Amino acid sequence: MSLDMFASTLSQRSGIEQSVMSTIISSIIGHLTQQGLPSLMGGGQRGGIQSALSNIGQLSPDHALVQRVQQDTGIQDPQQATQYTQQAVDLMNEHANSNPQGIQSLFSNFMGGAGGQNQDGNILGNVL
Repeated sequence: MSLDMFASTLSQRSGIEQSVMSTIISSIIGHLTQQGLPSLMGGGQRGGIQSALSNIGQLSPDHALVQRVQQDTGIQDPQQATQYTQQAVDLMNEHANSNPQGIQSLFSNFMGGAGGQNQDGNILGNVL
């Protein structure tokens, strides 16, 4: 699954502009990667991504992920950044539960392409 396709789907469901959603998704994946997600994926635990998304829980403006999203997207309002991030996490978690292979593919593609040039320019490269 490509980032653009996934961002388009979540954008339609949330009402958040696709380019902003794409950056938020990249920020979430980058955040989870820094929290040790690659070891969960490499360990063959299918529930690793779902578990990591579920464990994010309720967000607040001082949460590290929200601050990362704010920085990556340029959203000035901390409440808006919190709302958008929470919506994206919830939708990603829902998708992870209904289509675990699709979300695994998204994370794998993201992490595999993080060092190279891609359609999204340096959005993905800057996240990791």
